[in-house]
Amino acid sequence: MYDVVARTMASEHERIDSHAVLDNLPDALFVVDRQRTISYTNQRLCDVLNISRVDLLDEPLAFLDQFVYEGFDNLVSAIDEVLSGRQDDLRTEIEATLPEAAPVQQHITVDARVTAADGNGISGALVVLRNVEEYHERQAQLRHEAQRFRTMFERHSAPMLLIDPDSGRIENANRSAVEFYGYDADRLYGMSIERINCHSPEEVSRKRKRAHRGDQNCFQFEHRLASGETRAVEVRSSPIEIEGRTLLFSIVHDVTDRKESRRELRVFREAVAQAGHSVIITDVDGAIEYVNPAFEEVTGYDGDEIAGETPEVLNSGRQDPQFYEQLWETIRSGNVWEAELINQTKSGELYYAEHTIAPIVGDDGEITNFVAVQKDITERKLEQKRLSELHRILRHNVRNELAAIKGNAELLAGKLDGENRRQLSWILDRADALDTTSEKITWLQQRIDSDHDAKAACCLQTVLTELATEIREMYPDAKVDIDTEPVSIRMEVETCQQLFFELVENAIVHNDRDDPVVHVTVTSPDQKSDQVQLMVSDNGPGIPPQERTAVELGVEDPLKHGSGIGLSYIHWIVIEYGGDVMISDNDPRGSVVTLSLPCAEDSSEN
Repeated sequence: MYDVVARTMASEHERIDSHAVLDNLPDALFVVDRQRTISYTNQRLCDVLNISRVDLLDEPLAFLDQFVYEGFDNLVSAIDEVLSGRQDDLRTEIEATLPEAAPVQQHITVDARVTAADGNGISGALVVLRNVEEYHERQAQLRHEAQRFRTMFERHSAPMLLIDPDSGRIENANRSAVEFYGYDADRLYGMSIERINCHSPEEVSRKRKRAHRGDQNCFQFEHRLASGETRAVEVRSSPIEIEGRTLLFSIVHDVTDRKESRRELRVFREAVAQAGHSVIITDVDGAIEYVNPAFEEVTGYDGDEIAGETPEVLNSGRQDPQFYEQLWETIRSGNVWEAELINQTKSGELYYAEHTIAPIVGDDGEITNFVAVQKDITERKLEQKRLSELHRILRHNVRNELAAIKGNAELLAGKLDGENRRQLSWILDRADALDTTSEKITWLQQRIDSDHDAKAACCLQTVLTELATEIREMYPDAKVDIDTEPVSIRMEVETCQQLFFELVENAIVHNDRDDPVVHVTVTSPDQKSDQVQLMVSDNGPGIPPQERTAVELGVEDPLKHGSGIGLSYIHWIVIEYGGDVMISDNDPRGSVVTLSLPCAEDSSEN
């Protein structure tokens, strides 16, 4: 601009009024002659000072002191240097205080440039004034932003790097980057990014240039740490100007765990899709969001067709509303719900299913979804029904045939004597034993087929005392001792009576002594366990190996079949109630059968 002014004043051949040019310049200016008098001023200065040109011309330079808050002496010195010819061009900065009516703010910083002027009737020192307040504010803002960037860079939790886009040299790294990569700061600064990046140098360089051009700013890499460990990272890299240099500002995010979670999710989805059981995922309100192919095959509903519906579409009407109320109450409280129920397919066909429904909880502890696994047990139920029917027919036929055998044998007994009569008595005894066994099996079948009451409890002291009285009357030659504490177990009274009657009776019936001795001991649970220990010991010949094997393995085949209903059946009942059975040798002779059963909370309940 100053060159324009000088050229305007020096061009004598151009017929342009130089005063008109100066009046239209955006900057305020004035001329001081050699007598230190204001010999010229443009209109901009008059507007800024809110004074007319007539009142300002021919005033001494000191007249302007009233508008300068700081730096006026430096301005005068600069004008003197130019007027004396010692300097042609000087700059100084002043702080101006302008009138309230000025078109700019009252307090501003002004850059004053003083140059020699001679031509077109203007001679002296030309002073051009430029408002640099905005410039200083911008500089301060830039310094503030730079400081904020440095603070953010150093304190940010994400690893950050400043990289030379041409060489790949790491110019700076924040504390998080030093901790993440495991190198000392001095060693990390100056290291080439190619040393950290596991991809080829050519590929890293190519992508670095793309980031420099702004073509791409997000990249997936694998970075090697100082320990040798490799981590999957996502790098967001953009060019940034710092102290006149263009660097790549790179933010590094460790996505190793996220990628592993995604891989696990893919595996999970594939496993669910291939699962043989139906899987249903709903939102918190029960709206279906996902079903697997097994569900589609069993129910006949297509996944897209049933999306947004609720599992109510499977309701067969065989369960009452209270059943579903309990279901929702259970899973909404954060617990797992398990039950068997009868569902209905799209075509209206009924099927049996084992259901397990569990809540899915988010990071905030709130339930976000429910997942249900449904196992089709229709075939198993039908098989159980067929077996139960066969057992019923078998027991019915056995009882009828035994009744006929016993009736005919009793008629024949009156006609026989001696050895023949004794053999016939043996046949009658065996028939009675089979009849009793059939009744016991019927009872056990009923217990196995029915659901036991999880809240039931019985007092062992009461049950065993009554049991001992009954057995002593049935077997007067046997000695039965009961040593028990007032403790209750989680079992129905009827089941408890039948279970321990069978144990004690077996200990007596299969005893080879003339004076069988059976001792029943009950021990309350200790601090380490909630199990009640009940021991039935005898002085008989001991339990045969095949009977022990039945308990240990939980099975009993024809080759290992023992007498009575068998310890294996007792074992099944005890296991069903959450207990266990152990067999050991008694000292000096006999066996000890120990039952462990869960203790009821209220030991006084009968």
